[in-house]
Amino acid sequence: MDTHKHDKVFYITFSVVLGFLLAFTGSIMLIANTLDANEGVDAAARKRIDDRTAPVATVVTDAAALVKVAAPAAARAPMSGADVAAKVCAACHGSGALGAPKEKADWAKRKAAAGGVDGLAKSAIAGKNAMPPRGGDASLSDAEVKSAVEALLKQAGA
Repeated sequence: MDTHKHDKVFYITFSVVLGFLLAFTGSIMLIANTLDANEGVDAAARKRIDDRTAPVATVVTDAAALVKVAAPAAARAPMSGADVAAKVCAACHGSGALGAPKEKADWAKRKAAAGGVDGLAKSAIAGKNAMPPRGGDASLSDAEVKSAVEALLKQAGA
């Protein structure tokens, strides 16, 4: 068989297949453009779809914008020990959840083991067992944590 003829047959066959694929792709694109994807969808449904498919976050790559985003929060007024105990500590220490001391006897054991109020405050600042550092509120100062420990001891009568 002549190799020249074989190459010509391959070229013609390849061109026909490629032409068919291009025509098929073009017809699919034409059909897709003529159909309205939003047909029959009311504005409220479209809004719900857009809300559900909206991005959940953005990536900041501009250094100047990053400084604005990472600006520290405005300073707040210091809270009293009773306020901190009520807002932050009461969830666990009010119910004794996850072994948090609640009763006078529990606090007395912890106070003796920690070496007094200062030791309990240091432990609360660092976190202990299931309790996160500063009771989970990183904005609390050391003095606020210590006054909260004192307020909890007072509430328990320890």
